[in-house]
Amino acid sequence: MFFYSCKKDTEIDGNVQLSIQYKVDNSLLLADTFAYQSPAGYQYKITKLEYFISNIQLKDISGKLQQLDTVFYVNALQSSTNSIVLPNIPTGKYTDLYFSIGLDSLHNISNSLSGSVEMENMAWPDMMGGGYHFLKLEGKYLNNGKEEGFAIHLGKNKNLVNVHLARTIEVMVNTNTTFPLTMNINEWLKNPETYDFVLDGSYSMSSDAAMHKLQKNGSDVFY
Repeated sequence: MFFYSCKKDTEIDGNVQLSIQYKVDNSLLLADTFAYQSPAGYQYKITKLEYFISNIQLKDISGKLQQLDTVFYVNALQSSTNSIVLPNIPTGKYTDLYFSIGLDSLHNISNSLSGSVEMENMAWPDMMGGGYHFLKLEGKYLNNGKEEGFAIHLGKNKNLVNVHLARTIEVMVNTNTTFPLTMNINEWLKNPETYDFVLDGSYSMSSDAAMHKLQKNGSDVFY
């Protein structure tokens, strides 16, 4: 994974730290416990939440974009991956953060990322188009009292999720400026589409219709 930034030699830099936490509506995420209700009415628990963040851009008050050509693997249950440092950001005031959940077509190519276990586990099957999973959200839900599994997987170039957050931050020299982010996991399952584990499918990656719902829901999972 690499970082690229274009700036003048005279600019003085600071760092921006994206600090991510997870909620299900108003409740903090507790893994592997039936503590949550989906928008479609199922009690459920989460055992896995992994995804990529890429195409990060910060817009300053003049409208200039600082763009980072980088890919970050994030695992909600692995705390070290939920603190992302963006180095060498020119000092100043920024009003907007843009990023993608997933990989654009230039990066979403089989074996294009490092050969770590995490990257290998995020691979999208070549027989289904290759590249990588953008999102893995897995767990169990109760269907008429019976415990059943779900694997909400998102991939393929057309399902890239773009996020825009309007929030003012100021970057100062040699300083880590924290930008807190919260993912509401239930937003993957609602707004504008209600995702139903039974009607839409508890395993999404073989269904373009199911993944299209998830892609539409994903733009506001962060706040």
